[in-house]
Amino acid sequence: MLEKLRRVLEYRLSIAQLMAIGIILGTPYLLVGTIWSTTHTEHLHQMQGVDLAVSFLGSIVSWPVLLFANVCMT
Repeated sequence: MLEKLRRVLEYRLSIAQLMAIGIILGTPYLLVGTIWSTTHTEHLHQMQGVDLAVSFLGSIVSWPVLLFANVCMT
């Protein structure tokens, strides 16, 4: 068991491979977050300017928490 773990931890990745993994995992996450944020905009109607932008971007990033917690980001 420890040998398998040691072998996995010794595996090396290049910067390009790490960036590719980030893009592959990040694109669907941000796409779902954007869809979630555009369909749940009730809390944004009273905001303007920087508050609106920060709240919208925050809801894109934190959509899994908002999905399960059912809280309004203000």
